[in-house]
Order: sequence, then structure tokens, then C-alpha cells
Amino acid sequence: MENKLPVSVIIVNFNTKDLAKKALQALYSSSKLPEQVILVDNDSKDGSVYMVKDEFPEVLLIANKENSGFAKGNNLGIRQFANQPYVWLLNSDTETGKNSLEQLVNYMENHPEVGALGPQMIYPDGGLQSVGGFFPSIANVLYYFLPVVFFLPKFFRRRLKSMAIFPQSIPKIGLELDYVTGAAALLRRKALDQAGLMPEDYFMYFEETDMCWRMKKNGWKIKAINTDPVMHVYGGSFKTKHDPRRLSLFQESLAKFVKKNYSDWRKIVILIEVVLFGRSSILLKRFKALF
Repeated sequence: MENKLPVSVIIVNFNTKDLAKKALQALYSSSKLPEQVILVDNDSKDGSVYMVKDEFPEVLLIANKENSGFAKGNNLGIRQFANQPYVWLLNSDTETGKNSLEQLVNYMENHPEVGALGPQMIYPDGGLQSVGGFFPSIANVLYYFLPVVFFLPKFFRRRLKSMAIFPQSIPKIGLELDYVTGAAALLRRKALDQAGLMPEDYFMYFEETDMCWRMKKNGWKIKAINTDPVMHVYGGSFKTKHDPRRLSLFQESLAKFVKKNYSDWRKIVILIEVVLFGRSSILLKRFKALF
């Protein structure tokens, strides 16, 4: 097709058949289509594989015999099929805007210093969603565990270099971040090849943060721009955003990221914070979700 964009889209799916179907329908309604769409299914038991084969025969399908996690699934798609200058990691619980992909690619073409780029993200109700954030620090890890930050005025919250930035409408000039969310991250293949694929020792969460860490060490910029929004259900494989299993996985991956990449006193302090406040943080977040 003459109007296709030089992009390999990779969707990793696990038991989210209906969401994955909506994700593919939205993607194929884009103003310009990607050259490749690859779906990696992590041993779903809900008929996802049959749905893709029957309704989207043009999709390059990889049917895993085990749930290998987010990073390994994406890497498998990249290694086995992806052959375009850009790779778009797209969660199965997203619905892209009509112009989202075209706007992202146009920006990348005009800004060769950018290695990873994120779009505007929203929740199903239209509310703004965080698009990425900053690497863990002593302060922002404490803010994550203890909800005191929610009592600060928005003026201050918006200026915190938090692990996940305060949801906001992205300004016209874009946002320069440490990482963008892997739910809809457009990656420059050259930057990806230099930094290496997503680390597979994370089962879920912080894979994109670790990848962006290595991109930034190689001199690439990480940005988010204002686009047609991408709707993200957020945690489609979990019952709720505050599912204790989801929160536990996040904390495990946070600790792993810090152990791998930090070597100074920050490493010790942040790991102490995880041990001291991790379990109570899960209880606080579940309690907050009730109100």
C-alpha cells in the first residue's frame, strides 16, 4: 500500500481478546497505516489467537506457549518480524487516535535526536493519563509510597520530577522526560539497536524505563508530544488499577531497576524505602481507591 508508514507495530496480548480486537480496529482506522502489525500472544486462554487469525489475517501472529511477559514478548516480535526504521510498542488495552501514529512519525522524521517518543494518553472516560516520567530518585520514590504528594497544590505537583508525571495536556513544544510509557512508545530502530532490546529480567514494569536509561546514556532524547490521544484502559490484564498483584509487581521491578543501574548511596536509600514502605503503600492505595 502506497500510503503506509515505515513502522513495525508490536502488540503483546495476554487474555485480553476483546481489548486487543478494539486495539487492532482502531489501529487499522488510522489516517496512515503501519507497514507491519505484529501481535505476540502470551498463551491466552480466551480465544485471542483465533480472533486474530479470523478477523485480522494480515497481522503477523506469534502464538507463545507460555506467558513470557511484556519485554520478552516485544523482543520476540522485534527479532522475528520487525524490519522497519521505527517500532511502535502498543498495549493490547489501547485505542489509537486517527492521526496518532502519523503525528508521531512526522515528529521523529523532523527530530533525529529523539530515540523514543510518546503520544498524549487518556483514560476511557477522556481523563488525561500520565505519559511517562523520570528515573527513580530518593524523593520521587518516597512520594510514590506515601500519598502526601496528593495534598500538595497542583502547582507543586506539576513540577515534581516524579516517576510518573502528573497527568496533563502536553504543551505544543512537547515534554522532555527520562522515559515514556511503553503502552504506546514509538522507538527509533537505530536508537534501539544501540541501547539493546528491552531487558527480559523484568516480568512487568520498568522495562521501558531501563531501555530509555540506556538510550539516554547513548545521547538520545526521550520526549512526549501532543497528538491525537491514545486511549489506554491501564492494566487491562488486571481487575483494577490498584490490584495488589499489579502494585507488587511494580515494586519488585522498581527494586530491580535500582539494583541494576545505581551504584552510589541513592541505591541503598531507595531500596530501604521499598522495604520500609512497600507493603503499607499497597494498603494505602487500595484504601484510597475506595473513595
